[in-house]
Amino acid sequence: MNIQLSISMLVSDRMETLGKCLASLKPLLMELDSELIVVFTGKNEETLELVQQYTPQIIPFTWCDDFSKARNAGLKEAKGEWFLYLDDDEWFEDTSEIIQFFKSGEYKLYQSAFYIQHNYLDFEGKRFSDGDVGRMCRLTPETEFIFPIHENLIPFFEPCKKLTAFVHHFGYARKETYDRKDTKTSRNLPPLLEMYEKNPDSPQCCMQISQEYKSVGEYDKAVEYCRKGLSLARKDELIYNYELWLQVNLPLLISYTGDLKLALEEGERMLKHPRTLEAGSLHLSITLTALCLKLKKYRKGLRYVRLYHEKLLYLLKHPEKAVLQRAPGITLESAKKETVPVYMDGLFFAAEDKDFQTAKQILSWMPWEDENKMMPHYPRLEEWKNTFENQKDAILREYERLNTSNSYICIQKVLFDEKQKRMQKAEVLWRECTGNCPPGFQWELIEIAVRNHFSLEPLLDQMSPETWNEYTETVTERKEWAEMEEFYQRITPLLEARPFYKRKLEQCFLEKLLTRGMLEPSRLVELLKQYCASVCTDALSVYKEEALAEPEAFSLPTRYRFAAPLKEALRLIEAGNLIESFPFLKDALHIYPKMSGTVGQLLRYLEEEIESPKQAIPEEFMVLGEQVKQVLRGLIAAGQWDEAYGVMGQLLSLLPDDLEVLRMKQAILRQEVRG
Repeated sequence: MNIQLSISMLVSDRMETLGKCLASLKPLLMELDSELIVVFTGKNEETLELVQQYTPQIIPFTWCDDFSKARNAGLKEAKGEWFLYLDDDEWFEDTSEIIQFFKSGEYKLYQSAFYIQHNYLDFEGKRFSDGDVGRMCRLTPETEFIFPIHENLIPFFEPCKKLTAFVHHFGYARKETYDRKDTKTSRNLPPLLEMYEKNPDSPQCCMQISQEYKSVGEYDKAVEYCRKGLSLARKDELIYNYELWLQVNLPLLISYTGDLKLALEEGERMLKHPRTLEAGSLHLSITLTALCLKLKKYRKGLRYVRLYHEKLLYLLKHPEKAVLQRAPGITLESAKKETVPVYMDGLFFAAEDKDFQTAKQILSWMPWEDENKMMPHYPRLEEWKNTFENQKDAILREYERLNTSNSYICIQKVLFDEKQKRMQKAEVLWRECTGNCPPGFQWELIEIAVRNHFSLEPLLDQMSPETWNEYTETVTERKEWAEMEEFYQRITPLLEARPFYKRKLEQCFLEKLLTRGMLEPSRLVELLKQYCASVCTDALSVYKEEALAEPEAFSLPTRYRFAAPLKEALRLIEAGNLIESFPFLKDALHIYPKMSGTVGQLLRYLEEEIESPKQAIPEEFMVLGEQVKQVLRGLIAAGQWDEAYGVMGQLLSLLPDDLEVLRMKQAILRQEVRG
């Protein structure tokens, strides 16, 4: 066997997070053929003792201000097919997706992978940002870390898998007061402060210092230097780009301190200042709109939405001014990116203020013909429509009046015609929508068709099996049981010409039914037989028989790998061979977690039927586990690695929480690799 995954971690003496980090890696070490390598840069014996509980692979490393050297020390010892690295101040929320990525064999299709790093900016977890991090890749002789700071792992080849798994990371967290010993300060900050001491009348230096404090989350300091710089800049006869940056960022920085009211007041004062140019007003209006939304100042918020629209149109008509009025991060282009979000805030303001005339006006400002710009905001448009239920009919009426070919608006016009009972017109327009439906809105068109008995064929012609699979999973998950039961009865006749699509929906429906709660044994068996028949019929229509002969193959869908042993178990149950069905049911139990409760329920019924409840008690399991551990130690001492690997698998099922077993597993795996 091979080591699938090598996990390498830098460990100092951060005991407050190390335990969480190690505990989050435990499922990876249990479920996968994996190893943990620790590069230890600390001095605390307590830290070392904790690490030693999880892995025997500990590399002492004297810190030398070079992250790549430290990382490469761990990389050098890695024996896995893939490599993953992290620090002791971050921990996974859930590793099940990564486990499935390797267990299913999907990792063989990729060269690298990203997961999400949830970066906290304070120790209370109030401020944070998410970012994709490339911390996993296939291990090759060329793999290495470069750069001493902000180190990079190379080469990082495609294809690359993007995972939704994420780690909590407090490495950038800041205390409320600036403490250089406890925070990762910018490398640029010390020389800038020294420069400011020599030249305290430089507004540009103040701007740069403010930027650096902002980057490390020291917002009070950033505000302080922003104010100093603004005061100095106003002494100049001309308005330079640093003054524009200071104008726009002062209220924004104040808002980061948490004082939203002061931020709003400061922004309003800035708008009235004679040195504030059109670009400054444009960007300030973006910040003030967002502040009004948080402070629930809806009428005032509408004022700043209108101001944004006014200044945007002005600069678009006067590009020569737009070119001159710019600063780092403050350009006409960056302001244009906020067009739809600002207008969306305006729609919510108008609805809250019961100002539907302004809402109509804002709808006319939206860049409907730019589908790429609008598409990310369709979910929020749905939220707006559904939040203000009493205005829904009026909203649909205004959509109906818009002269645009926008695909989202097309669907709203269908809904309006349906409300007005203009079914012939609604069906014609519905067919048009099926040819140009925005991603994620096929469900809306299906719902309309089911309600009104429209043929689904035009829509299904445009939908791939993968998209249909996603839809069936989503619709069965979101609908309450009574609603789903009625919906299933109505949609089934519309799928007669599409047996493959019909079976996919049937499987999701049966899964929802089977996982709802306790069922009578006969009913449970009947539904499981129906489910297996549906899944196996699908598999036979797609895969060759020789491929289906080995249901463990990673390339086969999970449902079939689950249904194959389950089908055999049901055959044995029907033949009266209840005990013989147990191994097949237990195989199925671990393949498809979603259905594990249902299979467990069937196992309990069978155990009751044959009157064979489990006799072992926890103490006996512990005694047995210790005996097996002694056998395993002897095999390891004798170098019998294959036999040791087999015994270790049994031992993990007996003692899943025993950290010593995990350490022994890693030692066995590494010896197998060397062999």
